[in-house]
Amino acid sequence: MPTNENRTVSTVLAVDEAKATRLGKAISTRVENHPGLSGVYPLPDPLDAFASRFHLIRQAEQTLDVQYYIWRADMTGTLLMEELLDAANRGVRVRLLLDDNEIYGTDNELAALNEHPNFEVRLFNPFVVRNPKWLGNITHFSRLNRRMHNKSITADNMLTIAGVRDVGDPYFGVSDGTLYSDLDVLLAGPIVSEVSNDFDRY
Repeated sequence: MPTNENRTVSTVLAVDEAKATRLGKAISTRVENHPGLSGVYPLPDPLDAFASRFHLIRQAEQTLDVQYYIWRADMTGTLLMEELLDAANRGVRVRLLLDDNEIYGTDNELAALNEHPNFEVRLFNPFVVRNPKWLGNITHFSRLNRRMHNKSITADNMLTIAGVRDVGDPYFGVSDGTLYSDLDVLLAGPIVSEVSNDFDRY
């Protein structure tokens, strides 16, 4: 994927701006009524986990910070990516951070998304040799295990879904083959800012 040396550094949505969003107005009072505490809602069902991501993207008004180790170009991965693009088209700033180890054959698509004025794509520890990547493993073996396994999607710095699910059909219960038994949680409160700040560090 081509690099853009002129890219600007972006940061998480400020708290005051976050509170002014639709999500902020919906939950800020509840968060303020429980100072220092975070809300946690488990998402053990894979279909609920997919639907929650889908609706979280649609509710975002200002920002979406999306960080994953694996993002498959299958049905669920394509549907969620289309929702991210739709969000960017309606003016939401989308920041997508993916580990390069599990990104196959999507360089052109990711580069095209990165050209969108509201869409920023970054690859963690990218391979110098793009095709075939295994050649990069051989020539830069010391970098092979420096991977980013974080998995989160944060809307307007108000709500985040984090856990162990990556993005792809096997993670959301729609695969005819392998089905993973994973757990995500929907988070609100101070923990969301911690996830957002960690995203900025990456």
